[in-house]
Amino acid sequence: MKNRLYLFFLVLMASILMACSNHKEEKKSTLQTYVVKTEPVQKTLYFNGTIQPIQESTLTSPMDAIVETMHYHYGQLVKKGAVVVTLNSTDLQRQYNDTLTEYLKAKDNFTVAKAKFIGTEELWDAGLLSKNNYLSEKSSLDTARVSLMQSTRKLSEMLEKMDNGEAVAKNLSALNIADFAKVKQALGSKHNLIHLKAPTDGVLLYPPKASEDKSARLMVGAAVKSGQVLALVGDLTGVSIEIDVPEIDIDKIHTGMTANITGVALGKQVLKGELVAVNVQASNNGGALPSFSAVVEVKNLSEEQRRWVKVGMSASVELPITGNEQLLVPIVAVKQEKGNSVVKILASNGSLSNRIVSTGSAQADKVVIASGLKAGDVVAYD
Repeated sequence: MKNRLYLFFLVLMASILMACSNHKEEKKSTLQTYVVKTEPVQKTLYFNGTIQPIQESTLTSPMDAIVETMHYHYGQLVKKGAVVVTLNSTDLQRQYNDTLTEYLKAKDNFTVAKAKFIGTEELWDAGLLSKNNYLSEKSSLDTARVSLMQSTRKLSEMLEKMDNGEAVAKNLSALNIADFAKVKQALGSKHNLIHLKAPTDGVLLYPPKASEDKSARLMVGAAVKSGQVLALVGDLTGVSIEIDVPEIDIDKIHTGMTANITGVALGKQVLKGELVAVNVQASNNGGALPSFSAVVEVKNLSEEQRRWVKVGMSASVELPITGNEQLLVPIVAVKQEKGNSVVKILASNGSLSNRIVSTGSAQADKVVIASGLKAGDVVAYD
C-alpha cells in the first residue's frame, strides 16, 4: 500500500513539473521581438482658422452717393458683369456737366488753334512771317492739343462710371460747342445713376467689419462715400485659411507643405491643401508669446465640395512634419517598474534581461528612446 501511494505521488509531481515547463515554453513562444533602428519621427502640428474665399474683389463707390437699388443680397452668387448695386449721385450729374463743358471748350480751342496755325504755316513757307511768330503759333497749337487730350481723358473716366457710357461717348465725339441745341440736350440729360457690376463670378460678401457691425452693411437709402467698399465678391472655386503659428513651431514649417483640413460642419470630409505663405514678422497678442500668420490654400474645390463649403466656417488644419531620425520601439515594449521605464532585451544566446531606458515623444504606436538602447538591439515584448 505504501509503495502504491509513493508511486502515485511521483506521477503527480511529474505531471505538475511537465505542466509548468509547457506553460513557460508557451509563454516564451508568445513573445514578440523588434529590432531597434532609427526612423524619421513623424509629428503633426494642429491649428484653427476660418474658411475664406481663395480670392476677393472689391465693389467700391466711385463718389458720394445714395444706394438706389440692391440687385442681390449678401451671400448670393453673382456672375461677372451683373449689376450688383445702383447708386444715385447728384455729384455725378454735376461733374458730368462740368467735364463735358471743359471738353467742348478744349475741343473748340484746338480747332481754332489748328486753323490759325495752318494760315501761319503758309505764311512761314512763303517767307512772310518771322520765326518767333511761327514758333508762338505752333506752341499755342501744341498747348491746345494737350488740353484737349487731358479733357478727353477726364470725360472718358467720367463716362466709365455710367452704365451707358459707350453710347454717350459716341454721341459726344461729334458734338461741337457751336451746336447750342445739341449741347443743351447733352447737358440736360440725366446722368445721376451709377451701376456697379461684379468684377468676377463669386459670392457677394459683406464689406470688411460689416459682418460684426450690422450698421456697416449696405441697404437701400444708405449714404456712401467716395472710395467706400460696399461689398466683396469672393471666389469660391477654392478656399484659403489663415492660421497663427507660435514662435516655438515657426522653424518647423515652410511653404509647399501639404495640409489636411477638417471641420465640424465638414463632417468626415477632408480637404487637401497647401501652405502657400508664412509671415516673417511676428505679432504680439495681449502679452502672449509672439505668433506668425500663415496661409493655407485649397486651390480647386470639386463641384460637390463647393456645395457644402461656406465662407466663415471653422476649420482645423493639420500640418504633418517629418523630424530627424531617432531610435523607436513599440510603445507596448516599454514597461514601468519602480518609477523607471524598462524594456526586455533578447540576447544572441536567447537569454532575456531588463534594461532601463529614457523615453521621448510618443508616436501613434511607437515611442522615441532617448538613451539606453542602440541600433541593432533586439527588444522582446508580449
